[in-house]
Amino acid sequence: MKIKITSCSVLSILTVMILSVPAGISARKKGYKLKNISENRQTEAVSAIETRPDTAAQEMVAGSFMVASQCPTCNSGYALDQIVFTGFDKNQNNAKESFFIINKTDRELTGVSLYIEYITPDRRQLHKRFLKLTCSIPAGETRKADIQSWDTQKSFYYYKSNPSKRKGNPFDVKFDIIAYYLRAD
Repeated sequence: MKIKITSCSVLSILTVMILSVPAGISARKKGYKLKNISENRQTEAVSAIETRPDTAAQEMVAGSFMVASQCPTCNSGYALDQIVFTGFDKNQNNAKESFFIINKTDRELTGVSLYIEYITPDRRQLHKRFLKLTCSIPAGETRKADIQSWDTQKSFYYYKSNPSKRKGNPFDVKFDIIAYYLRAD
């Protein structure tokens, strides 16, 4: 017995298959649309350092090159230790953390990717997070960064900051830079 398959029979089989799929099932969205950078700009004063994840990748890469190792012969002679983090501060009652970023290169710093690890005085890890910060730090200059705190319940304070009147828990931080971006032109 031979079955003859025609285009009409294939079309009717596909139609039956499509109509038999329940109405509530839909395909998963696979892609993400990057928003235009200008859509996300606020009219009020914006910090020199931003943590907007939807624009961070666009702004860091546009017109910049990445430095991602300590290799002295790689990265056009730049190394990770040329970007320094200092002056961390987070009081117990604050919803923000602040620190300074020092650009010790001869080019404008446009962005940085890093881990911040929060540890107890006896060196146990409390939390660790990854950040992409966009910035505009001229060569040899320093800028302050303000970021949302990981401590949403306001029960921790940086051990060098002023403690509050409420009982709190001290912590220390470690910065681990993954990569940074320098203006190419």
